Amino acid sequence: MKALRSSKGFTLIELMIVVAIIGILAAIAIPNFIQYQMRSRTSEAKTNLSAIKTANLAFQAENRCYWSSTNNVPAAVPNNGALVAWPPAEAATTAALKCFDNAGAPTVATGFFGDIGFVPAGAVRYQYRLGSTAAVTAVPGPQKTLCGGAIAAGAGVAPTLGFLAQAFGDLDGDGVQGDFKVSDISVVVNCLPNDNIF
Repeated sequence: MKALRSSKGFTLIELMIVVAIIGILAAIAIPNFIQYQMRSRTSEAKTNLSAIKTANLAFQAENRCYWSSTNNVPAAVPNNGALVAWPPAEAATTAALKCFDNAGAPTVATGFFGDIGFVPAGAVRYQYRLGSTAAVTAVPGPQKTLCGGAIAAGAGVAPTLGFLAQAFGDLDGDGVQGDFKVSDISVVVNCLPNDNIF
């Protein structure tokens, strides 16, 4: 009996306190982890838009006009952070990449993203659009003037003096699509009024 009475262990209250502490830590850590995960996924849009900008600037340096995509790629906006395969056709290049016709008149240069050398490394969580503009694009300021409406696929104009590229996607399934844009003279801009929404 003495041996049983002297045996040591945890009381129920001590175990309940430990469980409560673990619950509090989890309640703080899990939302922060999810938020961090969402922020890291937005890096895809920022990286790809920067690559599209670089590719289109290189195209313009050679051809004296900016390129427009004829498609929204992928065709549907990915939802709930789903990965969507990049269409193989978008990696193909057209036979002739011209900004001017045989008479020297400006023409609309449109085609696939692959025509300017942009093909992402794998599947994507955003839909990408690229449209050239007839006017010089504005640098996004405090009012985020770059964040107008959607860019229409194949909205090329001649001659092209600027371009806008856009990335759309709903990473968390709440129905609010993330919206990132870049122009020929701007950095990538998050066009949502609240940066906590992706």
